[in-house]
Amino acid sequence: MKRQLLFLASAALLTAGTSDVNAQRFLSEVFPSVNVTTNVVYAQNYEVLTGTPVLKDLKMDIYEPAGAPDPMTTRPLVIYLHTGSYIPVIINGNATGSRNDSASVEICKQMARRGYVAANIDYRLGWDPTNSNLDIRRGTLLNAVYRSIQDAKACVRYFRKDVATNNNSFGIDDNNIFLIGQGTGGYIALNYAVLNNPAEIALPKFISSTDAPAYGIFAGQPYVNQAALGDFDGFGGVAPFNNVNNPGYSSNVQFAINLGGAMGDSSWIAAGDVPMIGIHCVDDPFAPFGVGIVYVPTSPPQSVVDVIGSGEVLKWANFYGNNSCFINNGFTDPYTVRANSINNGLEGLFPLQQGINPVNPQLGHAGPWEWYDLQSTRNLAVAMGYQPTRGDTCYGNSILTNPAMSKAYALAYIDTIMNYINPRLVFCRNLPTGLNEVSTNSSSVTIYNSSAKDYFTIASTQNTPMRNIEVYDIKGALLTRIDNVNNYNQRVNKSSVNMNKGMILVKITFDNNVITKKVLLD
Repeated sequence: MKRQLLFLASAALLTAGTSDVNAQRFLSEVFPSVNVTTNVVYAQNYEVLTGTPVLKDLKMDIYEPAGAPDPMTTRPLVIYLHTGSYIPVIINGNATGSRNDSASVEICKQMARRGYVAANIDYRLGWDPTNSNLDIRRGTLLNAVYRSIQDAKACVRYFRKDVATNNNSFGIDDNNIFLIGQGTGGYIALNYAVLNNPAEIALPKFISSTDAPAYGIFAGQPYVNQAALGDFDGFGGVAPFNNVNNPGYSSNVQFAINLGGAMGDSSWIAAGDVPMIGIHCVDDPFAPFGVGIVYVPTSPPQSVVDVIGSGEVLKWANFYGNNSCFINNGFTDPYTVRANSINNGLEGLFPLQQGINPVNPQLGHAGPWEWYDLQSTRNLAVAMGYQPTRGDTCYGNSILTNPAMSKAYALAYIDTIMNYINPRLVFCRNLPTGLNEVSTNSSSVTIYNSSAKDYFTIASTQNTPMRNIEVYDIKGALLTRIDNVNNYNQRVNKSSVNMNKGMILVKITFDNNVITKKVLLD
């Protein structure tokens, strides 16, 4: 797996190093740079790190495409949720755990260079991972997850409020808001997408058998007390447990993507939930790939609660038809081919198989898209008031489940993530892939196969004839170009350009606009 990922990443880097006039927005990095607005406050709410709730600013860094004119006045928004085990970086015993992590920053930059706006957000932390009482471990963690979901929803509403009241200062398309969660953030993205009924957090495994009033935990009651914390959106509740943020706007999102993480229970998934994509190490020691116990990377790891990981989530998401927008739509790129060879037919699932952990075969792998260095980790520990040896320990703990860690290794996995998720986002949400594109679903252009399936015909009812036609695969590689069409109908022979079965993008240029259609060749 490592060799294949590195090969694919190298190919992508070679392509990125040249000027590609045929690069496709959202599928390729078409913008040369990124503008970052740091420390934007999107909400305020109570965080519990030491037992006393403290009202704190919740901040984010916003990444926007830059370095080239952008004709799109509103762009899809990605909300990125970092990892960290709900404990601050270094305090959590690891080298990662903030929105400044290398992987978080890199993925947001890559999404912005593709033409998205990316918001890399903080969320509330705090639980008691080392408590010997399972109810306290489980209850405080479930409350941490619940609060972080409320925070992510407050962030979504922040942007919709900004669109409505502040002239859309970041130029986002509030009909296209996507979640990407990494590690701990994967829990947030997955559970955000499905939790909507108070009965779902009152299942037997979410009921305490212990009285622990200091933690707000009471025997026979759900760990999550909505009367105090508010509902799933963060509305209601009481101080100092909840502060309502950005009311009056929708917190709906259109896609959820997890890089690791897990969901509380399979019964939470229902028909009509948003599409999901899961990328997950099959031997993740902290969040199961299928059905199992979630462990949080304290030292030693602590068991908390049985959950479902990506392998099980995608099974149910596909079963209920929630991923019908991209299932069986003919993706034939090498990333899809690799995923489909090992995902047991679960489209949208990319299992990461890395072999035996050479440090300890029992440990498994986690976070291969992350990278960090010893000196920076030491410096961060010192800045937080620790001795440099604390940084050594955190670095060593992180290496245990990411033994091949390097920047090149991480970028290879990020390349796979980008090239697996973006074609599905483009296809499901009809995102325009040309920089000057005005429509991706225009009824004025029809494309249909011949009965012999050896060519397809493009027919237009626009006022002016087609001027040229370009055909791309779903990765954005140009398959053929026909110039000087100057007609309202045009046949494209498939055999002449070696078009195989699968999804293609057909880009038609007219005098005053460009239309791209997505077509499934059979």
